Amino acid sequence: MDETKALEILDRTLRMADAEAVVVAIDGETQACTRFADNVITQNTRGSDITLRITCAYGQQHATATTNTISEESLKVAVERAQTAARLCPSDPEYMPPLEAAEINRYPTVDGYFEQTAASEAESRAKTIRDAVKPIKSKGFRLSGAFTCGDYFSAVGNSAGLKAFHRFTSADIHTTVLGGSGSGWAQSSSNNVADLSVQETSARAFAIARDAQSPTDIDPGRYVVILSPAAVHDFVFYMICDAKATDEGRTFLRGKLGKEICGDNITIRSDPGDPRCPGPPFQEDGLVSPTLSWIEKGVLKNLSTSRFWAKKTGRSASGRPSNILMDGGSSTIDEMVSSTDRGILVIRFWYIRFVDPMESLLTGMTRDGLFLIENGKVTHPIKQLRFNESVEQVLNRVEMVGQPERMGQCLVPALKVRDFNFTSITAF
Repeated sequence: MDETKALEILDRTLRMADAEAVVVAIDGETQACTRFADNVITQNTRGSDITLRITCAYGQQHATATTNTISEESLKVAVERAQTAARLCPSDPEYMPPLEAAEINRYPTVDGYFEQTAASEAESRAKTIRDAVKPIKSKGFRLSGAFTCGDYFSAVGNSAGLKAFHRFTSADIHTTVLGGSGSGWAQSSSNNVADLSVQETSARAFAIARDAQSPTDIDPGRYVVILSPAAVHDFVFYMICDAKATDEGRTFLRGKLGKEICGDNITIRSDPGDPRCPGPPFQEDGLVSPTLSWIEKGVLKNLSTSRFWAKKTGRSASGRPSNILMDGGSSTIDEMVSSTDRGILVIRFWYIRFVDPMESLLTGMTRDGLFLIENGKVTHPIKQLRFNESVEQVLNRVEMVGQPERMGQCLVPALKVRDFNFTSITAF
C-alpha cells in the first residue's frame, strides 16, 4: 500500500470517531517465501495482510479495537467497538494523550525501501536455491532453509493532527546443512535483496557442517569462548530493560542507571537511520524511534522509557529500540582463535530461557557446530553443550571484539569471552 492510500484510510477512520482522543495505526505486509529441505524446494508462498488498530479515549478511559479488513463497514464496526469499550473501561492512571503533530519533526530520515526486494519473484529465488544445492548435494550433504523477501509499511494518525507513513523492505536467507553426524548454519539479512546470496550463505553453512562431523565428548566447565555474531545476537536483547520495571526493582539493572555494568569495550546503541541496519523512524503511537546509547563504554546510560514513565520521572521518552547496534573492534575470528590456548568456538545458541531474571542468568544450548580450540587452532568438533550464564557478567569478561555483522535487526560483532560456564553435554 502506498502513502496516499494509507493516509486516506487513516483520515477516513479518524472522521468516523467522536471520542475525545483517537489514535489509528495501520501495519501491512506483502511477504514472499521459498522454503527448501533436504536439497528440494518444498514450498513457495506469497501473502498480504493488513492490520488496523484504533484506540479511543474519554478522559483516562481508553480501549482498542483491531481489524484486518479495511472496508467502510469494518472500519465503522471497529470504531464503535473501541468507543463502546472505552466508555466501559475503568480510568487508567498511566494513559497518555495523543502526541502532537510536531512530533513528526523529530523523525530521522530512514532509507530502507528497495524496489527489487519488493519485486522478488519465485522463479528467481528458485534458481538461486537450485545453484546453491548442487555443490552441497554432490558432497553428500543436505541443504535446508528459507529465502524470504517482504514489502512492509506502517502508518499512524491521531486526533491531534499527527500523520506519518513509513515503507521498507526486508530480505533474509537462513540455511542449515546436515551431514551424517553434524550440522552447520548461516544467515544473511538486508533491506536490499541484491546484497544477499544463497550460494554464499549456504557455502558458509556447509563449511561449518563439513568440519562438524564426528564430534567428540568434552567435560563441561568454564572455558574461553569465541562467540560468533549469531551467538552474540541471541544475548544482546536481554540488556535492554524497561525503565518502570527497573525503577520498581523488577529487573537485574535495578539501581544501576549511570553506573558501569560492563567492560569499557561494550557500547550498545539504537539508531534507526543507520543505513547498515535501518529501523522504523516512529513507533506505534507515533513517538519518534530513539537514537541513543543504552550502554556506552560499559556504563548504563538509558532504559526503555515509556511516555508515562518519562513524564513521571522527568526523563525523555524513548519507547522501544528500533534496532540494536553494538559497536565493534578490529579483531577477526581467526585472530581470536590464534590468541587462545584452549577454548571453544560457538556458532550459535538456541532455546535460551531465563533461570533468574533478577540476575540476568540465562540457560540455553549451543547448536550447529561447536569446536575445540587448542594452541591457537581449531582442532576438532565437540558435542553440543548447555550453558548457564549471566548476560551482564559475560559482557564484563570480553577480551576481544570483532567487526559488526548484521543479524536481523541487529548489528553485532563476534566476541572473545573468558570463563564462560558450560554446565552439561546436551543431545538432540
